[in-house]
Amino acid sequence: MLYTERDSERVWLKFDPNNVTSLGRYNSGPDAVIPPLSAAQLHALKTLEEMATRLALHMILEPGDIQLLANGHVLHARTAYKDWPAGSVDENGRERVRRHLMRLWLAVPESEGGLRTPFHDSDVKKRGGIQVGDVPPVCPLDAE
Repeated sequence: MLYTERDSERVWLKFDPNNVTSLGRYNSGPDAVIPPLSAAQLHALKTLEEMATRLALHMILEPGDIQLLANGHVLHARTAYKDWPAGSVDENGRERVRRHLMRLWLAVPESEGGLRTPFHDSDVKKRGGIQVGDVPPVCPLDAE
């Protein structure tokens, strides 16, 4: 998706191959509303995935590391991980460390200086993340 803002061009991309290919469930039967993907569209999806895989940067985050991503500009994914049950010990009797990941979703509305985006929530006060009414978010700094 190409998006023009104030005479400058920015490339914005939201892509999840599973979301795109799963749309097939809406393209058959009496309620069909989305046509099947063409051969050219399927080829484009495959090419994009292959290129992203070939050019990928694999990062291993260590305790205390911070990774900042601009979702509209960077394709990113997470690899599988193994989390140990609470109280689990290794072969030497040492307690295994459980995964502790904190996410902070920074999405400033336009009215507060945020970038205008091509998405419907560009100027919504509470953009993205998980919001429950006016309850402030709680995030423990130490693993539980």
